Amino acid sequence: MATPSHRAESALLRRPALAAVLALALGFLLGPLGLRLLRPQLIEDGGAIESLSEIALLIGLFCLGLRLRAPLEWRIWRIPLRLSTLTMLATVAMAAAAAHLIFDMDLPQSLLLGAILAPTDPMLAAEVGAHAEGEHDSASGVLCAESGINNGLAAALVVLVLGLMGLSDSDTAALGSISGVALWSALGGFAGGWLIGAGMSRWMTLLDPERQAEFLEEAMVFATAALAYGAALAIRTDGFLAVFAAGVALSHGGRLRRALRNRPLMPRLLRLSAQVERYAWLIILVLLGTLVASVEFKPRMLVFALLLLLAIRPLAVRLGLGGLALPESQWRGVAWFTARGVGSVYCLAFAINHGLNPTFARELAGATLVVVISSIIASAVSGLPLSRASPGAVDPR
Repeated sequence: MATPSHRAESALLRRPALAAVLALALGFLLGPLGLRLLRPQLIEDGGAIESLSEIALLIGLFCLGLRLRAPLEWRIWRIPLRLSTLTMLATVAMAAAAAHLIFDMDLPQSLLLGAILAPTDPMLAAEVGAHAEGEHDSASGVLCAESGINNGLAAALVVLVLGLMGLSDSDTAALGSISGVALWSALGGFAGGWLIGAGMSRWMTLLDPERQAEFLEEAMVFATAALAYGAALAIRTDGFLAVFAAGVALSHGGRLRRALRNRPLMPRLLRLSAQVERYAWLIILVLLGTLVASVEFKPRMLVFALLLLLAIRPLAVRLGLGGLALPESQWRGVAWFTARGVGSVYCLAFAINHGLNPTFARELAGATLVVVISSIIASAVSGLPLSRASPGAVDPR
């Protein structure tokens, strides 16, 4: 029988937007403005923050892929692909224009802020996207797939902008090329991750569940993510897209056309991955709350956040999906999903660690944190289905 504390914990984890607000509040309490138990600094501790947020993002993208059971058919994936490319680029362009007007940033600086804020939060998207079989083309399924792809592309886009700013090392210069290297990074990462996920899936079908320990299958699932990421680094491709593709392939049993396997992933594996994902996500949000005191906030940052969340996202969705006939409910769900999170924190730390001017870095950090925190709070208080379980969602208990 579940204890009251366990039931409370499970109920909280099933309400991710509320859990996010509480995690931010906990970080604020533990940070310099509260008990002063944690005092991280974005610039001085940038390396540790980048590593921690990178691990959390990798976990989130892999577990997001495990949840996606939609067949790889154009009619299902065309909307997420347009959102994660056309809408993402439109978001970057309009956010850059707004940043130039509000913060008086130059073109590369404003593009960098737009690129950092382009990806949506994979954890909140996963909760919205924990949909029942047959709802692959609903707003929830679209958001889930969009977040997986745009978080994979966001880091590469930030690298491109850093290259334009002249803040590039050898790796950045390679990825920052607008030639075929950038295309190879994305397509190669997805293809390599898919092949590894498909191969591990076929291997797992050979296990005898009655004779093999449960731990072996669990270890193989998470080893798939590590192999995909390591392979992506070895061949200089996008590691985030690789782990996302590996998760999708694993959930599909390596098949391209059908979301079925000879022996589907056990519910306990999905519950385990959901718990790991959520705890990693909450750790980053606690960290985010402690970082509030490390930046100087200005009223114009809130103006920029409201403009991005209330105007730029809906307009960018309209531009990206122009010509497609969508039900009004689906359109509203997609257009008003504005949550930012782990991907933006990682991209911010990555950019700061590549030699940004300290004054600009602090302004960039302030604008980013205001947008991320505002979007999470908006998700908690809005009428969107971000804080209630969707039909068919996996219960983490």
